[in-house]
Amino acid sequence: MWYERRSVRVFVRDYVMLKILELLSKENMHGYRIMKELEKLFDVRLSPGVIYPILRNMVDMGLISASEPSTGGRRVVVYEITQEGREYLESNRRALESFDKKFSRLKECGLIEFMKRVGEVMRNIDRFSDEDVDKLRRSVENFLKEISSLGVSR
Repeated sequence: MWYERRSVRVFVRDYVMLKILELLSKENMHGYRIMKELEKLFDVRLSPGVIYPILRNMVDMGLISASEPSTGGRRVVVYEITQEGREYLESNRRALESFDKKFSRLKECGLIEFMKRVGEVMRNIDRFSDEDVDKLRRSVENFLKEISSLGVSR
């Protein structure tokens, strides 16, 4: 498929865009609700610093529109899929199904949880003892050998 040679970051961005379109094809939503729905779907919290730039880009692309209905309180931006967004979603339906299948397999084999743990290690590595770092290094080496045995290479 067209995305298989893309970076993980681009893969995630494109998948998130399609999932947002899929959500908005069912109902209009504000940004916080979109974040919460994606969190339920992915079992991963996507920060506002990830979601809002994607939403702004999607507005610029004409895939969604943003409006600020009068609420009498806080400023709330509501997003709605456009006709162009519906057409984009339909023309990328097979890619979305492929993304869904890949994501499901990643979850099934524990790699989503693994990536969360890698993030935790990255945030806390400066607190690890030399012994812990050595233990982690050996574990990572073994993990990489196992992955290589599956025929996966860089």
